Amino acid sequence: MTVTDKHNIIPTLNNREKVILELGCGQQKQIKNAITIDMIDLPHIDIIADLNKGFSFLPDNSVDEIYSFHFLEHIDSLEFFMKEIYRILKKGGKKIGKVPHFSNPYFYSDYTHHHFFGLYTFSYFSKDNYYKRGVPNFYNTEDFKINKMKICFKSPFIVRNYIKMIWQIIFNSSKYMQEWYEGSFCYMIPAYEIEFEIEKK
Repeated sequence: MTVTDKHNIIPTLNNREKVILELGCGQQKQIKNAITIDMIDLPHIDIIADLNKGFSFLPDNSVDEIYSFHFLEHIDSLEFFMKEIYRILKKGGKKIGKVPHFSNPYFYSDYTHHHFFGLYTFSYFSKDNYYKRGVPNFYNTEDFKINKMKICFKSPFIVRNYIKMIWQIIFNSSKYMQEWYEGSFCYMIPAYEIEFEIEKK
């Protein structure tokens, strides 16, 4: 698949005060000033590209912020994609987004989902121990700083949603409570998604 820069944005990146990307936004753009990238040509998409092949059309250290909402689970190789994100982010640049939590019962219905996400997933791309339980981080050379991890609970049913908001407050009250939730309660009280923010050191 070739890359189509619909508005000739790529050559002007150096002239922008801040370069912000939104990946895989589909029919709904959420970040107002972002450059949108998707493999499907929709009216608000700026660059058409298959991101499974990475960001070969973007130079190193060229992007300030990257957003994606329920997109990373669709990528073929998360390891390769995280390397690409690290490459194009400027020092101090941030990757912000949402991914489905592995206990989300709706996750398994979508055959296009390729990856599971838990509290520790992004720790594999960081040399820091954000949580008490460490994970092997020698698989990857990337070293992101983890700024935020939040477990989110949602339900399409109104009454259940109010109850889930209470769980959300309780289990996000500390890192200890987050770890306790995932180790002991996640299959009794399934979460919906994880909000995260990581930063290139």
